[in-house]
Amino acid sequence: MKNIIACLQKQTFKDFEVICIVDKTVTSDEWLVTSDHRIRFITNLNSSFRTQRNDKEPMIGGNASTLRNYWIKSAKGEFILLMDDDEWFENDYLKQNIQLREKYKPIIGKDFVLSPTLMYRKSGHVQNYGFSHFNYRMSRPEAAKMWKKEWISVQMYSWNSLLAPAHIFKHHLFDERLDFVAEDLDFTRGLTDAGYPLIVLRDFKIYHMEREKTKLEEAWVGNEYAAYRKAKHRRIFVQKYGSIVDKIKFYLLGFLWQAGRLILKVLLYGKWAKRWEIIKAIVRGTFCPLYKKR
Repeated sequence: MKNIIACLQKQTFKDFEVICIVDKTVTSDEWLVTSDHRIRFITNLNSSFRTQRNDKEPMIGGNASTLRNYWIKSAKGEFILLMDDDEWFENDYLKQNIQLREKYKPIIGKDFVLSPTLMYRKSGHVQNYGFSHFNYRMSRPEAAKMWKKEWISVQMYSWNSLLAPAHIFKHHLFDERLDFVAEDLDFTRGLTDAGYPLIVLRDFKIYHMEREKTKLEEAWVGNEYAAYRKAKHRRIFVQKYGSIVDKIKFYLLGFLWQAGRLILKVLLYGKWAKRWEIIKAIVRGTFCPLYKKR
C-alpha cells in the first residue's frame, strides 16, 4: 500500500482523490498514516480501530465487493480509476489515462472502459491483455491475444487499472453476492454486456508487482476459502451469463472438469496437512446452493 500511495503522490496530474479499501483485520494503523488530505481510508467492521482520524467516514461490514461498491458510490470525481494495491506506474500515468481516453473516444464512438497492458513486475514480460471470452466447456476464461494490434476490445479483465466515467461504474456495481475470487471478471463482463467496450492498449502499461506465491496460489487455488469460492463463483458466472447452449456445455463437461482440475492441482502442489481440507472445500463449492436467502 505504501508503494502505490508513493506512486500516486508523485503524479504530475494533481486533481484527484484516493480512497483505500482495507478488506481485512488490521491491528496497527501506522502504515496508514499520511498527511495528504486527498487520501481516505475505509475498512470493514472486523478492524480493531477506526482508520479515519475525523471519525466522519463510517466503517462498514461485508465482503470485498460490498466495500468496493461503497467507495465507488462515494467517489466525487468525474472519472473513477480502479486499482490494485500491488502496482507500480510512471509519474505521468494519471495524465496519460485522461489523454488516451480523449484520443480513443472518437475512435470507439461511445463511452468505454480503458485499461493498460498488465506487465509482470518490471520484467518486460506481459502478464495479460485481459480475457476474450469464457470457455463454458473448459470452465475457464480464455486469455486475449493482442498480436500486432494497437488496441483490442475484450470481454473481461482483472481490475488492476480500469478507467471510466464515474457514472458507468456507479450504475454497474460489483455483485455483492460474490466475494474475492473472480468477482472482477463478473464485474467487467457485466460492463461489456451493458454496452461499454473494454479497451486494452498495447503501448500503455502498468506493472503488477505481485508478491511471491506458493505453487498452489499460482495454480489459482490458494487456501480452503479461496478454493471454495473459486468453485462456487464459476457456477454463479455460468448461471448469470450463459445461454442455454452454454449451460449445457458447462454442466455436461465444464462442471466436473472444473472440480477435477482444481483437485488435481491440490494433489500436485498442496501441502499434505492441508490437501484434504482444500479438496473438501472444492467439493462444497461445487455442490453448495449458489445464493443465500436474503
